[in-house]
Amino acid sequence: MTKQDATMQRLDIDVPQPGHMVALADDLYWFRFSLPFRLNHINLYALDTADGWLLIDCGIKADSNAVQWPPMLEGPLAGKPIAGILITHHHADHVGYAGQLSSLTGAPIMTGAIEYEMMRWALDMTNTDYEKLAVDIYSEFGLPEDVIDRTKKSGNFYRSLVGELPDVTILEAGHKIKTVSGTWQIRFDGGHSPGHMSLSDPARKLYLGIDFLLPRISPNVSAPLRNINADVLANYFTYLNDMRSLDNDWLVISGHDWPYYGGGIRAAALIAHHQQRLTQLMDAAKPSPLSTKMASDHLFPFELTDHEVFFASCEARAHLNHLFHGGKMDYALGNDNIGYFGLA
Repeated sequence: MTKQDATMQRLDIDVPQPGHMVALADDLYWFRFSLPFRLNHINLYALDTADGWLLIDCGIKADSNAVQWPPMLEGPLAGKPIAGILITHHHADHVGYAGQLSSLTGAPIMTGAIEYEMMRWALDMTNTDYEKLAVDIYSEFGLPEDVIDRTKKSGNFYRSLVGELPDVTILEAGHKIKTVSGTWQIRFDGGHSPGHMSLSDPARKLYLGIDFLLPRISPNVSAPLRNINADVLANYFTYLNDMRSLDNDWLVISGHDWPYYGGGIRAAALIAHHQQRLTQLMDAAKPSPLSTKMASDHLFPFELTDHEVFFASCEARAHLNHLFHGGKMDYALGNDNIGYFGLA
């Protein structure tokens, strides 16, 4: 990483091609599936255990994802049973295909309690309930009427990307997974999601950070629809400050892009990135208070799809919430029923 570039250097490791996987350690294998979004791929992993393969995450519920599994199950994963499916967090690209994959392989699904609660909440919400919640929040954000009108017709988009889940096994922080070559320990943190799971093997200095410590992009940190005023950025800062002490010889393995060394450096860069955004919003609010839409336009000054508007506006709100909870901004609901954040 240079002073001008917060992107972490790619290692001399080939990106796995479709139907193939690449060994990152004696017990850890990396494969990659495509996604139909701007972020066009997800990294998936398999841990080799005495009972068989423990798969980590699974992609979205979509035909484009479903066709990518048989070449793996009948190819490099063949010859050993699928012992389990570990889901790191509730976002659709990580959990979407879990139910179908469990049915296909007979393997149990494992995840954390907070993330499972989020999955169930999102899956159980009717189209009508979702539309009302989203419209109420988007209106308070000050989003354009055309976006709100399309939201009224969109239904619960989470259910369009995430299949129904069977019963799952809930894992707790500190749970250990023994593999053929080591022992991985689970931790949970808030920020990108409320109880995101990551795994580490300190003896070998391996850290599966998944979506919390990406090498190139800043993980989305959004105020959740379930609690739109929550200070989720504070939770992420807690995690990042802890990760700053991660020695640079640890291999950091992510849910997108590539493995890298220098997790502590990356954590410090992400802290600086979010601090810069907070300063940007403080400066933008000097002339007059900001709506969430106005804040989003400052942070993301380019054309967005409706899907991206959701993430951009909720990330802007997360930063406004952090400033509010820190006593640096006040909040007031305007006569137009739009919420405004002004300097305290």
